[in-house]
Amino acid sequence: MSAGSDRLERSRLAILEHLHRKEQRRHGGPQQATAESLESHEGQAPPRPRRRRPTGGWIDSARDALDNWWRYHPAHVAVDIARPALASYARRKPAQYLGIAAAAGAVVFLLRPWKLISVTGVLLAVVKSPQVTGLVMSALSSGHNPADDPPVTE
Repeated sequence: MSAGSDRLERSRLAILEHLHRKEQRRHGGPQQATAESLESHEGQAPPRPRRRRPTGGWIDSARDALDNWWRYHPAHVAVDIARPALASYARRKPAQYLGIAAAAGAVVFLLRPWKLISVTGVLLAVVKSPQVTGLVMSALSSGHNPADDPPVTE
């Protein structure tokens, strides 16, 4: 390998390691991740640890389906990019940050963008969305059916 490709590989591994540590901190996992453990995921993002919730109820299934939908939504990337910048700005200038947030809220309240489009138009757009199929399948597959459990032998 050339020096340039070595540097590229090291920087790629450093980025993956950083993302992996960020995910582990977010989900309360171990605080260390090594480049060796990330090399097994060639060209992929590190595996995302699943939070274990108590099984039962359609609310958990709906929450899992919505989590899966949001994870792959295009706006999720924008939120992940904007969050660190906004957090650092809020730490440096908290009063100005709150003032800007209040002004933005007042503008949204005065313009009332929800009055510009109809509810049926939004519902139709949601139903036509290609992600709805994945959302429905995720909701249906995440449920626990007691009939699927192996029979209990004594």
